[in-house]
Amino acid sequence: PDVSMVFGGEQESTKESLTSLMNAMVLALIGIYAIMVYIFRSFLAPGLIMTTIPLGLLGVSVSFWAHGRPISFLAMIGVIGLSGIIVNNGIILIDFINQMRDEGKLPLRDILIKASTIRLRPVMATSLTTMGGLFPTAYGVGGADSMLSPMTMAMAWGLTTGTLLTLIWLPAGFAIFQDLMKLMSR
Repeated sequence: PDVSMVFGGEQESTKESLTSLMNAMVLALIGIYAIMVYIFRSFLAPGLIMTTIPLGLLGVSVSFWAHGRPISFLAMIGVIGLSGIIVNNGIILIDFINQMRDEGKLPLRDILIKASTIRLRPVMATSLTTMGGLFPTAYGVGGADSMLSPMTMAMAWGLTTGTLLTLIWLPAGFAIFQDLMKLMSR
């Protein structure tokens, strides 16, 4: 009755590392949101942009499953970095939509269509250049590094999927939020 079992060593170290990683993720998300609230002077636009982060996580999940790899601790660090990178596309798009709305010359539907087509090139350019730097490291082109590969693979595939889905989701999400705002104001 006086005997108890305590897990120590590597098990304890892994648990502490995962706890600190979760704390880092929460702090990163709060920091990203706070910076965007300051930039946009709004709580809704940053909230909408933050919804693009799960779109990137979809790409991470599918890519690790397709490659038959476990999501490691370093891959999770890549996911934290991905959350800071992926919101850049949303910032570019939402900022331009807000600028066009401030001009007040077009209805919202036309603004969303025009903003999406005009900002397509800058969004793709920023994402493609980042992916161009990540994919060679993820797949060991020019030399493999088993430590960096999971991290860069998570970032590269998350950014790929997140960029494509962000271009579809953000204009639609913006329209949905505007409709909800009108509905609430009635």
